[in-house]
Amino acid sequence: MNTRRQLIIATAVALIVTLLFFLILLKPKLNEISKARNDVDTARSQEQILRVELQHLQDVRKNAPDTTAKLAALSQYLPPTPDLPGFILLVQNAATLSGIDLQSIAPSPPTSLASATGVQAIPVTLTAQGGFFRIEDFLARLENLQRVVEVRTLTLSPTQTQLSSELVLTTTISLTMFVAQPNANARAAGATPGPSASSSPAPTSSGTP
Repeated sequence: MNTRRQLIIATAVALIVTLLFFLILLKPKLNEISKARNDVDTARSQEQILRVELQHLQDVRKNAPDTTAKLAALSQYLPPTPDLPGFILLVQNAATLSGIDLQSIAPSPPTSLASATGVQAIPVTLTAQGGFFRIEDFLARLENLQRVVEVRTLTLSPTQTQLSSELVLTTTISLTMFVAQPNANARAAGATPGPSASSSPAPTSSGTP
């Protein structure tokens, strides 16, 4: 009987020692191992994110010359200053190529757009004379200027020239061009940088070609 009791006591002591070993020594080590594995997984995830960001930065650096060239090209369509002499030259060239007589260009003072910080609109009124199809060609050339312009109104009226008594059309075109500072936070409403930014409304009156 004593031997059996001693065996039971020895078994109980062994279980207690094993339990204490697990609680005091083994469990903390297992927790440390689990935490270390989690830290390794987190580090690997962060490494992957950093690799993606590094690749993105390398691509940006690689494409920087092309991006700079594109920004420089876009700045011609939406410049930071009105550059009225340059705009007038573009319009005059368009009129000459269309074969119409550009009689006047009257820009108004710039006004800030309420919906776009750093963007200003400059109303411009043009008057010209020519045949219907030549005026139509002139409008198409306005749409392809290296400036963002938006045609607002167009009127046509027949006029007889004093020299040849030929019947031509006098047109008055109201358009808006835009100026954007480098830190502008919105694009001009209705105008997208590019050759096709303008719109050409139908004439308010018709005349003979």
